Amino acid sequence: MLRDEDVRKALEKPAKYGADLDLSSYGFGEAEEFAEIDRDVSRRGIEVGVDLDKRRYLSTFLYVDYSTVYKSVQRQFKDDLELMTIEEALKRYDWVHGLLWKLRDPCEDKYTAFTALNARGGYFMRILEGRKILIPIQACFLLFTQGIIQPVHNLIVAEPRSEAHILTGCTIHPRVTRGLHLGVTEIYVRKGAKLTYTMVHRWGPEFDVRSRTGILVEDGGVFVSNYVMLGELRTFQSQPSARLVGSSSRTSMNNVVYLRGRSEMDLGGEVLLEGAGSRAEIILNSVAADNAKITTRGRILGLADNVKGHLSCRGLMLSDGAEISTIPILESRKMNSELSHEAAIGKIAEDQLNYLIARGLSRDEAESLIVRGFLDVGRMGLPRPIEEGVRRTIELALKGF
Repeated sequence: MLRDEDVRKALEKPAKYGADLDLSSYGFGEAEEFAEIDRDVSRRGIEVGVDLDKRRYLSTFLYVDYSTVYKSVQRQFKDDLELMTIEEALKRYDWVHGLLWKLRDPCEDKYTAFTALNARGGYFMRILEGRKILIPIQACFLLFTQGIIQPVHNLIVAEPRSEAHILTGCTIHPRVTRGLHLGVTEIYVRKGAKLTYTMVHRWGPEFDVRSRTGILVEDGGVFVSNYVMLGELRTFQSQPSARLVGSSSRTSMNNVVYLRGRSEMDLGGEVLLEGAGSRAEIILNSVAADNAKITTRGRILGLADNVKGHLSCRGLMLSDGAEISTIPILESRKMNSELSHEAAIGKIAEDQLNYLIARGLSRDEAESLIVRGFLDVGRMGLPRPIEEGVRRTIELALKGF
């Protein structure tokens, strides 16, 4: 049973990876009044793939600082989807208590501990059994007040044979330069369900992020994770962990990162193949410009019979001041498992540049075209409106927003 005294002790526990942060250096508890979804907020939403101007027509959740500002379910999906705050879900369903903090440990580090003790919001999404939601559900977390911590705890349940795509965009108001986002998300994919979870981040050069995601996939379930981060931040650390406990369950984790400035990122993905015949793929593509530092970590652990896993880590360096490290780990406990990995770090090849320059492009145009190809999100299988939005964001990022 979770005890506050144990969690409080963990408030002094640094994370296993990433820069250690002093939580007392951020504000918490008081936020400025948020008046309206104005042009600046709508623009930031678009930059992370969330169209807040269409919130009345799409299933939408908007959380600002410590308050749920807007939530609605698209009319045609009223009988297919439950969307509410995590507080509302805890009051409505006793069984929700049994799902929280089962896929991540609140004593894991100071960030999970702080969230367990202080989280004031987050969403609860439940896709009902056998229902298919064909239009993406969109959620946006926005920091509006300068210098505060925003701890949130989200819970997603995809009931048996259901299907949905959730897009979560996380960002800051243009006037905000400093703060800390702590996001804990626990995801349950029941038997035969398929859930695609796309997250797009856009922060600022003095902003910090610590994200903790846990996933459980049952028999025949499919979980697809897409993560996109573009631009600058101060520090970032996250390593989603998925347990494929069901037979023939599958997961794919796709990550596309472009960092510039003095950004520091430690990004990973971990999959435990516990169900017979389960499959996993982790793709980590990162681009580092200026003095950005990126560490990518991937781990696939084969624990059951006839499992397969593939891990790909690729890094592209655009300057001598940038740094990229990649750490792939494969572990097998069964003779009939098949696990593989590939890793490569380098600069843009001169022969590629010369080929494009010979066809009339300037060197800058050629470099930009190659980077766009490296950051291609086509393999993520995003719905067309979301893919087009992410591509626009990539264009903005390459131009420095």
